[in-house]
Amino acid sequence: MEQEKIIFDLDPGVDDTMALLLAFNEPKIDIKLITTTFGNVGLKQATQNACFVVQNFAKNDYPIYFGAASAPNTPLHDAFDVHGRTGLGTKIQAHDVTKTPANKFKYGAAEAMRDTILKYPGEIVIVSVGPVTNVATLFKKYPKVISKIKKIVLMVGSMDGKGSITPYSSFNAYCDPDAVETVLKMHKDVPLVVTTKETGTTCYFDEAQREKFGKFGKVGKFVYDLCTGYKDAILKPGQYALHDTCALLTIMPGEEYFTRTNVNMTINTNHKDEKIGQTVFTINPNSNISLMLTVDKQKVIKKYEEILARTLK
Repeated sequence: MEQEKIIFDLDPGVDDTMALLLAFNEPKIDIKLITTTFGNVGLKQATQNACFVVQNFAKNDYPIYFGAASAPNTPLHDAFDVHGRTGLGTKIQAHDVTKTPANKFKYGAAEAMRDTILKYPGEIVIVSVGPVTNVATLFKKYPKVISKIKKIVLMVGSMDGKGSITPYSSFNAYCDPDAVETVLKMHKDVPLVVTTKETGTTCYFDEAQREKFGKFGKVGKFVYDLCTGYKDAILKPGQYALHDTCALLTIMPGEEYFTRTNVNMTINTNHKDEKIGQTVFTINPNSNISLMLTVDKQKVIKKYEEILARTLK
C-alpha cells in the first residue's frame, strides 16, 4: 500500500483534532512528526492539546515539537469564539496530560522538521493547517532542505477575496501573511497544494451526522463532544466544518475528493492596508501550485465514518 509520510503542523483546534484522529487511523498516512504553532489558541494550549490527543487516541507515540508562539510582524490573534478558550470546544479540556513535547535547548519545531526531511529526502509532505509560521521559519533557517520536501499542503486564504476574521482575510492568512509570502517565494520546485476558506465551509457535517459519528465508540464520542461550542465564523449553528480534514485528504494516494486547478497565488502583506492577508489566485496551467476548487462533501463524510468505524476494530 502506498503511504504518504507527513509532518503535521497544526494549532489544535477542533478541526485540527478531527484531522489528527483521521491521520492516526488511516493506513495511507504515516505521521513522522507533529509540530505545533500559535493560532486557534496560544502555543502552550495548542501543544498541550496535541499531547492530550496523541496520549489518549493514537496507537503510536508520535513525537511532538512546539514551534512559533507568535508571528514576527503581526499582533497575536486567536479563535476562541470558534474553538472555545481551550481549543477543544466548550465541553472538553486537555487533562491529566503526561506526554510532553520533545523540544531541547535550541532544538524546536524547525530543527525537528529539518531532520525529519533529511531522514526521508524526497518523501516528506508537510501538511500545515494553522498559521504558516513554522514552515516559513524552516525555510528561512534551513533553506537547503526545501528541495528535499516532496510536497507542501497549506490551509490558507480564500478564493473570493473575502475573509472570516476580517472582511478580506481568512484566519490563518491574517495571523502571519508574511510567512505565507515566504513559502510562496521559496517553495520553488516543491509542489504546493492549497485548500481555502471555501473548502472547509462547503465541507461540513450537520447535527444529524454528528449523532451518527457519536455512535462509533470512544473516538466517535470524542468527536461528538468536540462539536460542543464549535462555531465556524461563516456557517450556521449546528454545521461543523472539516477544514483541516480536507487539507489532509488532498494527499490521499489513489483517492480524490476535490476538483483542482493550477494557479498563481499572491497574498497582501501590507501591514498598513485593511486588506492585509487577502489572497488572489489566477489560473496558470504551468504553475506547481494546485488549488482545490470544489470538494465532494458526502464522500469526505463517508470517509470519516469509515475512519471512525476502523477505531472499533
